[in-house]
Amino acid sequence: MAKISEIRITNFNGGLSDDIRQPLSNSCGLSKHFDIYSNPNRLTPYRSSEADTNDGTGATGLKQYDVRNFQLGLDGKLYGLGKTAASYPKVVSKANPISGNWTLEATAEGNAARVLGCFIEWQSAWWMFSGTTNVSKWTIGSTFTNTVGTVGTITTVAQGIIGADNNLYLFYNNKVVRVTPAGAVTDNVMTAIPSDMRITSVARYGSYLAIGCAYGTSATAIPSGRSQVFIWDLVTDTTVSDVIDWGEGALMVLGNVEGRIVGVSDKYLSSNLGMTKGSMVVRMWSGGIPQIIKEVEANQTVTLGRFIRDVVIKDNKMYWVASVPFQLSTSTESTYHLGIWAFGRKNRNSDFALSLDFIEEAVDTSNFYILSFGNAGNYWFINHSSDGSVTKTDDAANYTFTSIYETQILNGGDSSVTKKFIGAVVSTVYLPTAGQVVLKYRKDAETSWTTIFTHTTDNSISHSAINIESSGVNLPEFKELQLRVESTGGAEITGIKCRYEIIDKDII
Repeated sequence: MAKISEIRITNFNGGLSDDIRQPLSNSCGLSKHFDIYSNPNRLTPYRSSEADTNDGTGATGLKQYDVRNFQLGLDGKLYGLGKTAASYPKVVSKANPISGNWTLEATAEGNAARVLGCFIEWQSAWWMFSGTTNVSKWTIGSTFTNTVGTVGTITTVAQGIIGADNNLYLFYNNKVVRVTPAGAVTDNVMTAIPSDMRITSVARYGSYLAIGCAYGTSATAIPSGRSQVFIWDLVTDTTVSDVIDWGEGALMVLGNVEGRIVGVSDKYLSSNLGMTKGSMVVRMWSGGIPQIIKEVEANQTVTLGRFIRDVVIKDNKMYWVASVPFQLSTSTESTYHLGIWAFGRKNRNSDFALSLDFIEEAVDTSNFYILSFGNAGNYWFINHSSDGSVTKTDDAANYTFTSIYETQILNGGDSSVTKKFIGAVVSTVYLPTAGQVVLKYRKDAETSWTTIFTHTTDNSISHSAINIESSGVNLPEFKELQLRVESTGGAEITGIKCRYEIIDKDII
């Protein structure tokens, strides 16, 4: 009698695996638009998004201002850094981030070129760079000061940060700028960063600053060389407390997760130097040598939808935007895995995991960009598609986006053995009225997915397919198998199970 084996997946918090062939039941080939952190035994889909471009005069009136760098203010309003028709800074706000229209702040316009990448609230004002040498601020509800102070010629910037000494620190090129509570601006207060590096991202590390740097002096990322992180005590102007070798590739974003410094690098992902095998590398440091926690290897060079510098830290996790073509994704830009990535864990009893946490299906695939993102609580705000479009997490419980979970390659421990796929089951929390679950497979060297079933029965908690479905799908023989679950309408997945029969044809 042939041997029948079963594979059962009921824990999902391992996130994206290092290798799709690793025999890890709680890890996956892809997790996309699912919350894998809150409940380890459940895949919970995120809501879809909705347009958020009403400026009070028209449904799409906000587009012309190209709002970026979304930040939740201390007054509970959401703020963003827009631009005027002359491309000067213009601060806009929403009194209620969840609903309602944007407000075009009447006094919040500058008169020099907008500089993106630095927008931070401090001392009842929003601070930024403008023009080529200006440190600027808009005092909330009051006046815009174009030149609080001047610095050197600005080529690149990183997001500002408030230090443990209650001074504001701003960053451009390889320079650090200090602003005191009295408003005094001092340029180049720390001179230890080499002139051929640029500051890309900065995080607090106790009473220190961790200043992330990559090589290059232009605004274009250079995914080569070895990046560095400088640990600075906020006092010494010519030396730093430590210089950390962050490894090969351009360090793009940096954050502090549970007291550890986490950095994400572009290792030849957007360069032909990677021979189409560049990668997104997540490293963690809390002393000693940074450790590679996750490395997602691409199968082609990214030309669109690249990294951006925005980063959000919340709920023991770090969030950033990147586009990574990996595993068996095709070579068209529209199939790159673009969205808000997350790295972290639910609590100290969980392992750190990586996932493509939130996607935006409204991105124009001919201009495949997310240009900026930010949050207010659990709501995401995203600027995308190069036309000033802004979307936000829907304030109603709508789930029109497709949430996707792809298993590891399932081979029963031996890819040389032929098996017969004889059945599969997907379990759910009671399926809501609009809920839908689609189960697909691909085997061996296939790059496309075959649908096994589409399930929509209200209040059901599972659906199975045995051998031949009513749709006519004949479950195949295989040596390697992957399953893919697609959820819409709010369907929560609690389990994936498949059975197969070993019918090894290769043993005589």
